[in-house]
Order: sequence, then C-alpha cells, then structure tokens
Amino acid sequence: MLLNVQDISFGFSPEKQIFTNLTLHIDQGLIYALMGGNGSGKTTLFNIITGFHKVGLGGIFFKDNDITNADPYKINRMGICRTFQDLRLISKLTVRENILLAMPGNPTDSWVKALLPATVFKDDLHSLEGIADKVTESFFLKEVQHSPAGEISFGQQKLLNLACCVANGAELLLLDEPVAGISPHYRDQMTLLIQQLKQQGKTILMIEHNTDFVTGTADRFLFMDEGKISAFDTYIQLKNSDQAANAYF
Repeated sequence: MLLNVQDISFGFSPEKQIFTNLTLHIDQGLIYALMGGNGSGKTTLFNIITGFHKVGLGGIFFKDNDITNADPYKINRMGICRTFQDLRLISKLTVRENILLAMPGNPTDSWVKALLPATVFKDDLHSLEGIADKVTESFFLKEVQHSPAGEISFGQQKLLNLACCVANGAELLLLDEPVAGISPHYRDQMTLLIQQLKQQGKTILMIEHNTDFVTGTADRFLFMDEGKISAFDTYIQLKNSDQAANAYF
C-alpha cells in the first residue's frame, strides 16, 4: 500500500464536520478517479493529504511513514506532488523555467543560492536543462517552451501543470480536475500522458468529472458522499451503485 488514510476526522468548525473516520487506501502503480458531487470534500481531502489542512483525529501514512499534519514542503519532498484547480504556475517565467523550478535538484531553489552567479552552478544546471528539454517534448510543450506560462493556452497550462509534477520526481500525483475546461485535443494529449505515466510506475489519484477521460485512464473508481468513500472496480459499478445514483447521476 502506497498511501493509507486511516480514520481521519476534519471540519472547519465543530458544527461543520466534513469527514468523520474517513479511510482511503491507495496501491502503488494504479490510477484512481475520485468522483462525487460539488462540495462533497474531494479537494478538501487533497488539502489534508498534502498538509494544507490539519486533521484532529486519525493518521495519514505514505510508504509506511507517518505524514499526518506534516508541512506541505516536507510531504512533497517525500514523494507526493499535487496540482490545483487554479494551476499556480509562475506566469512571468517561461514554460521551461517553470519546469526547471519544479525539479528537486535545482541548485538555485533557495533564495540565498539564487543570488549567486549562474556560473557557480553551470554543470548542475546543464544537466537539469537536458531533462527539461525532454519533459517539454514529452508533454507537447516544445513549441512554447520559451513562452511565458501566462501567455500559453489554458490547455497547454494544464499540460505544464502535469509536467511540473512529473519533473518534481513524485511517486504519487494528486491531480485536481486535470481536463476541466480544455478542448478535446488537449484532453486526448492528457489521456496519453496519464497512460504513459502509469506505464512508468507512477501512482495517480485524480479528481475528475469527465466520464470519457476517467473511463479511458482510471483503474479504480472512488465515490465520495457524506464524508465517506466507496470503492469500485469499474465505472459501470460506480454508476449503478445506490450511492452514486442518489447523489451524483
């Protein structure tokens, strides 16, 4: 088991509990689609796993290491990376620079080192730049790699968001609506990339409502409703379940 969320409870106030004794198990090398109605708590769960919200009860374990209420940067360094619905790219940096900045081995990732001349890190940067070139090509971003991230299309920004997660070297990717609002062209590219990441051994937990996309990529289906998660082996099983029929379809 790669990720074990065990009996967590969370609420924004004592009167408004989102989760009570919620449990989730994620196995390595699989793609999970997390579905549910608006306001059911899907993004809140992502925020809890990645340390942006703190739980009062329960535990979260990644590769058997306790990451409960750890700082987000520590969770990221352990191998979990996530995307946000608002993307959070650095719009004035180029596509390539965003990817370089996401890499864990970037020698200028602290403000102290960033003040030093680039020549100090010439060899290290050259190696990372070679990796960045491969990432931009693999993620259909080569033609816009020198464009500011804020000036490329929304579909390309979604691809860049995923590219930064992969460049980060994470084992577990949490993707928040990766194809929402993009054209079929970019959705097809995203589908291909997700399938390739699975072949590379990555584990993905994604929030997504697009049924064509999830049925073409996911191995397991999770449905969240009233603070609980139900697991299904196929989308048809999920769609025909009482939980989904009453709350979603």
